[in-house]
Amino acid sequence: MEIWLKQGSKRFRVPVLPSSYQVSSSQNNTSVDVNALGEVNLLGKSVLSTISFTSFFPSVYHSFCDSRPKRPKEYIALLDKMRKNGPMKLHITGVLSLNVTIETLDYEENDGTGDITYTLSLKEYRYLNIPSSTITQTIIDVPVPTAGSPARDNPPKESGKSHVVVAGENLTSIARKETGSTNWRPIYEANKNKIGCNPNLIKVGQVLTIP
Repeated sequence: MEIWLKQGSKRFRVPVLPSSYQVSSSQNNTSVDVNALGEVNLLGKSVLSTISFTSFFPSVYHSFCDSRPKRPKEYIALLDKMRKNGPMKLHITGVLSLNVTIETLDYEENDGTGDITYTLSLKEYRYLNIPSSTITQTIIDVPVPTAGSPARDNPPKESGKSHVVVAGENLTSIARKETGSTNWRPIYEANKNKIGCNPNLIKVGQVLTIP
C-alpha cells in the first residue's frame, strides 16, 4: 500500500506507512416524531468525509521506509505549503482516491533522535459546479451639456398644475376644489409672491400654482 498527496507539481508520499488510518463518513439525517408511527429518520445529504492518520518522519532511514528519504523538516515544510495552497488529491492505493484539503498538521520531535511524529487530518473537498449566467448590460444615454449650456446636477422638479381665480373664490375653496383638502397654506406659500402678505386678497384672473 502507498499513500500519496498530489497537488499540481508537488508530490508527497508517506515515507513510513502508519499502523492504521481512520476514515469517517456520515449522513446529515434528522429524526422526527410522527403521530401513530413514532420516531422516523429523514435522510439528509452526505457530510464531507474526513481521513486521519499518525506516523513519523525518521531522521535515519531504514529498510521499512517506502520513499526516497528527505529530512523530517523538509517533509513538514512541504506539507505546510500544500496545506496553504488548497485542495489536492489523496490516493491510498487499492482503497480510495479523493479530493481533500489538509485541515490540521500536528507534529512534535521526541527523545532528541531527530525523528518527527506527526498527525495529518484531511477533509474531503467538493468543487463547486456553478453554471455560467448571462449578464445583461443596460446602457442609459445621459445628455452631455453643450458649450454655453449650464450643467444640471439634479433633474428639474415637476411643477404643479395651474388654477385661474374666478369671482367668489378664496384659497380655501380653491384648495378644496383642486386638492380635496381645505388646507390652503401650501397654495399660499407657493404663490406668496403673487398674492402678497394677505392671503385673503386674491384677484380674479390670477394664475395660481397648485403644488
